Parts: sequence; structure tokens; C-alpha cells
Amino acid sequence: MAWDEWEQLKADALARRQNGMQLDSAAGATGGGAAGAPDLKTNKVGNDTAVKALQGEIPQDTDKTGSHADESTATAVREFSGWQTGSGLKDAHTEWELQVKNLKGRLGQDKAALEGSHQHLQYVDYGVGSRAAQIKAGPHQGREV
Repeated sequence: MAWDEWEQLKADALARRQNGMQLDSAAGATGGGAAGAPDLKTNKVGNDTAVKALQGEIPQDTDKTGSHADESTATAVREFSGWQTGSGLKDAHTEWELQVKNLKGRLGQDKAALEGSHQHLQYVDYGVGSRAAQIKAGPHQGREV
């Protein structure tokens, strides 16, 4: 990096710092916030569909798929008993069962989070609306202007 380039970068950084804090302001008829930025929205239908899937078919399919190798692995472990292959298969299957259990736990957490997300966002909306309603336009009552 050339010395002149370094000096220019330092000057640019100092200029950005001297501008201080800048707050977003109302952008005309569209309201405040970043111009052109989309509003935060939820997809209630999609959320409900995901929760329904996490209550029904996904856990059932996870159970079925997770236990698919149980019988054949148990047979192979018996056939290879006394060999390192048998103990290796048993260890691998134990790890597989642990991973399936962890996946099912994570799916349950995801279901709970999705079930609560709509309500949580609704409470946030009510809270912001309540605080905004407390702001009075114009001078405070009882104060002389």
C-alpha cells in the first residue's frame, strides 16, 4: 500500500467520524426508516403449515428413517461379534441413534419457536403502538409556550 493511499484512507475515516450520529427521518408519504426497505412481515399461512408439518409428518418420517437401520445393524453386529467390525458397527449405530435423538429435539424446538413467533411479534407491535400513542403532538399540557 502506497503512503498516499494510506493517508487518503485515514482522511476518509476521520471525515466519516466527524459527521457524527445521524438518525433516519420520515421519508415523505412512505413513513420513516430506510427508504425502499421492506417492512417486517410474517407469513401466517406458511408458519402454520410449517408447524403442522413439524407436528405430524416430519417427526413420523424422522422416527421411521432413524430406526430404518436398527434391525439390519443389529444383525450385522451379531454376525461380526468378536471382530472389530462388529464393535465398530455398534459404536456407529449408537452415534446414529444419538444424532436422531438430537435432530428430533431440534425439530421440537423449531416447532415451539414457530408457534411462539407470531404471538411474540404481535406483542412487539402492541408495545410499539402503545409507546407511540403516549407521544403527544404539540406542546405539553400545562406548559406555557
